[in-house]
Amino acid sequence: MRIDRLFGALTGATAVALVVATPGMTHPQTTNSPAILTIKVTIGDSAITMRPSSATRGTNCIFVLTNRGKRTQRWVLGTPKRGQGKTIGFATNLTPDQQKTIVMYLDYRGLLRYSSSAAGRPVLRGTFRIR
Repeated sequence: MRIDRLFGALTGATAVALVVATPGMTHPQTTNSPAILTIKVTIGDSAITMRPSSATRGTNCIFVLTNRGKRTQRWVLGTPKRGQGKTIGFATNLTPDQQKTIVMYLDYRGLLRYSSSAAGRPVLRGTFRIR
């Protein structure tokens, strides 16, 4: 009889422990997923429009590049070369009315210079700020 009481008490304590511990297991993971930001870049023959022109460090940025000009444009953001001491960046060519999407993780803090150039035209420049 004493064993039955001990077994009943042990079973009851286990059930109470499971009821108390269950809500703690339903919470989401402690690591937040990184933010995703869409940046629209419109390139014309005489101007570049970038909205927004800044983002926070640790963000996954989706750059939507659109060439609204009449010439093929060479778009450069940051430093497209890779290696020690280089910052992040990419370069791409856009034909008239072409649109490209490029995803980039911002692991750098500071200013990234961008430029767009077409044959026989002045180079258009600006800066993208990573906070």
